[in-house]
This record gives sequence, C-alpha cells and structure tokens, in this order.
Amino acid sequence: MITAAFISAVIGNSLPGHGSIYLSQTLKFRAPVRPGDVVRVEVEVLDYDADRRGTRLSTRAFVGDTLVVDGEAKVIAPA
Repeated sequence: MITAAFISAVIGNSLPGHGSIYLSQTLKFRAPVRPGDVVRVEVEVLDYDADRRGTRLSTRAFVGDTLVVDGEAKVIAPA
C-alpha cells in the first residue's frame, strides 16, 4: 500500500497538483515491492472535462522496468 501512497503523492503534489479532490482509485498489484526497491510512479491524463474539472488518470508504478501497480484515478482538478 505504500506504493499507492506514492501515487497519491504525485496526484496531490504534481499532476493535477495541490487542491485536487480524489474521487476514486483502482489498483491492481502486479508484482511485489520489497524493502530497498526504488519505485517510479507515472501518472497520465486520459480524459479531462473542463466544465466540471473532472480528470481521469492512468496510474502506474514500476520497480526498474517491472510494472508493480497499475490503476486509474478520478479526481477533480484544482481551479
């Protein structure tokens, strides 16, 4: 679950950033993350509704080239 917290940190601090409102998050755990692993998180905008600021994001985490967590988040982006 710490890997999911890294995804949340990217959403809250970078994309979309401070003031984002989390609506939902799906997570699929694909491989183990072990103590000492370096985790890289990628967040990509899949869809954006400018009127409602609704944003659908692809969320992925990797250890090296191995996908360890895959999912999707829905948020309201800051104004």
